Amino acid sequence: LRKGATGKPLTPDITQKKGTDYLKVFINYGSPAGMPNWGTSGDLTPSEVDIMARFVQHDPPTPPEFGMKQMLESRRTFVAVDKRPTKKLNDFSIDNIFVVTLRDAGQIALIDGDTKKIINIVKTGYAVHISRPSHSGRYVYTIGRDAKIDLIDLWLPVPDKVEEIKVGLEARSVETSKFKGYEDKLAIAGAYWPPQFTIMDGDTLNPRKILSTRGMTVDTQEYHPEPRVA
Repeated sequence: LRKGATGKPLTPDITQKKGTDYLKVFINYGSPAGMPNWGTSGDLTPSEVDIMARFVQHDPPTPPEFGMKQMLESRRTFVAVDKRPTKKLNDFSIDNIFVVTLRDAGQIALIDGDTKKIINIVKTGYAVHISRPSHSGRYVYTIGRDAKIDLIDLWLPVPDKVEEIKVGLEARSVETSKFKGYEDKLAIAGAYWPPQFTIMDGDTLNPRKILSTRGMTVDTQEYHPEPRVA
């Protein structure tokens, strides 16, 4: 945990050597490499900056798990399958609709590529990482970094989300089946935490199976508690 990926590790052996005062300045003002200025931006108070500087000098606690029970509790149906249109009910060119991430707002904008006008702004998970079209082109799957997936139906009079589910606490990617005979039958989403991927029904996001990726590394045969699914 907290060993870095794109960014550098924030493990106690490193942070303790830096010291609290150094870390407070770093958190307060940000870095040239791109870390935001959490303090001077007003996102964190001086007290919260101090707490964070001391917190990252301790071993990170293990985050909670997120299994089938939590997924089912998070699932929402806005338009059931039998209530959805059987044909496209709008004049938008589905092949020319742009899906634009409105990162900090936790939304996406559907934009008509022909007119450059906004069709709809849809509330989604936070900082949508991927917007993936279905094989048929009818649906768009979005997944936020908070692991919330939204299924958007482009056949509605005003395209909007019809299903929603959380598949973990942090995630990055979702995809739909495109193999012949299974087009859009299934959807799959990978999570950073817990390290697992979930197979769902493509049109309802009903979770069918969760598979953990925890296990032994192929080189040193050591147990890896956090093999992220990206």
